[in-house]
Amino acid sequence: MDDFEFNNSNNDNNIDSHENEEYKYPENMSLSDYSDEQDDSSTKNMDNPDLIENSEKKDDKMKTFFISTIAILSILIIILISYIIYSLKNPQKNILNFSADSSNQTSENNSTSNESAEVKFEEIPSDSKQLSAETIYSKLSPSVVGVVMYDSKANIISDPVGQGSGVIISENGYIVTNSHVIGNSKQYNIKVVLSNNEEYSAKIIGFDSKTDLAVIKIEKSGLTFATFGNSDEVKVGSSALALGNPLGLNFAGSLTRGIVSAVNRCTSGTANSLVKYIQTDAAINPGNSGGPLINMYGQIIGINSSKIAVEHCEGMGFAIPSNTVKSVVDDIIKKGYVSGRVRLGISGKMVTNYQSQFYNVPMGIIISEISSDSNLLANGIQTGDIITKINNVDILNLDSFYAELYSHKPGDTITLKVYRQPSNKTISPSTFDVNVTLLEDKGETQNQ
Repeated sequence: MDDFEFNNSNNDNNIDSHENEEYKYPENMSLSDYSDEQDDSSTKNMDNPDLIENSEKKDDKMKTFFISTIAILSILIIILISYIIYSLKNPQKNILNFSADSSNQTSENNSTSNESAEVKFEEIPSDSKQLSAETIYSKLSPSVVGVVMYDSKANIISDPVGQGSGVIISENGYIVTNSHVIGNSKQYNIKVVLSNNEEYSAKIIGFDSKTDLAVIKIEKSGLTFATFGNSDEVKVGSSALALGNPLGLNFAGSLTRGIVSAVNRCTSGTANSLVKYIQTDAAINPGNSGGPLINMYGQIIGINSSKIAVEHCEGMGFAIPSNTVKSVVDDIIKKGYVSGRVRLGISGKMVTNYQSQFYNVPMGIIISEISSDSNLLANGIQTGDIITKINNVDILNLDSFYAELYSHKPGDTITLKVYRQPSNKTISPSTFDVNVTLLEDKGETQNQ
């Protein structure tokens, strides 16, 4: 048996509760009166000073929390506004440029992924079934991009200094374009515009002005890349398509049609003697440079590079053959330069036929600078000397000079015939032979 005692402020009587017995309320007190008594008791408890003090402390903690939260949010907003203002004032340090740290990080990433990036070739289908221009456009247009060049000191309102086209060659962001599209240099900031108008800053992996090819890379994966065909199988008279951005991004994704007009073409007056071009009458205009020349199987057979733009001349465009593109681009991706090239270790200019007659000197390459690692200095060669022959081959233009030079390998010894005009005009000019060992060009002169 348990005892329960209930104290009532109006009645001091005790009520005992026993097993099987009912509780009874005090005399003259109803159930409603009992409830009122309990409410009065609660009200009295709320007037307790200790409870009030605890409540005030809780309120103070809440106020402190809210004040701290507002202060932190205010600091974050100030930092965000400061960053936006800084970005607007220094755009070249933002989307159009790479910091040293990001460049180093990109280089490290490239070293692990370069081997997987290369120009992909595919065979002509066994059924030799050609595709429609509509099908080819649908297949390749996602792989053709706009390449926009900005001055390294450009700000947010600066206009680009050049625009061209490019071709995605790997799903992880490698793109081939022309060397002249990026200014034959690594000093410009490059922006890439995809076919869906997404924009990315690009890193220049390498370039080779001798073949007018360059490789750039954007940090983007899952891209649609193009495949190439064998340019040695290209036939004169076969249909060809040119895809790119003539006159810039305002006409992005333009497709033109023509035929292969000739193969193994040389363009006179250039130093690109290593390239035997595919000639086409498909319309190629400024801005098409770096874009693809395509066969009717949807394969890229060349990278459009130039056109003859003179009065009364139409339909003479030139593309770098795909086989040349693969050998150069794959090397640039792996090493940053075209390996196996040779160099004399000089800088110079061509003495033209007119200059030869005017100054009464032979045609050839006049030397303006000699590299310290060349053995020409040890052999007595000086700036101002004119190289007139390489191994008895007359140097009549840059094409003949490079053709003979590039027929050799690093370490080979060649014989130069040199003409020297003395500073003292009372002394007769002299001509002599010099044997020189060719150096390997590891990119030192491939930007010249």
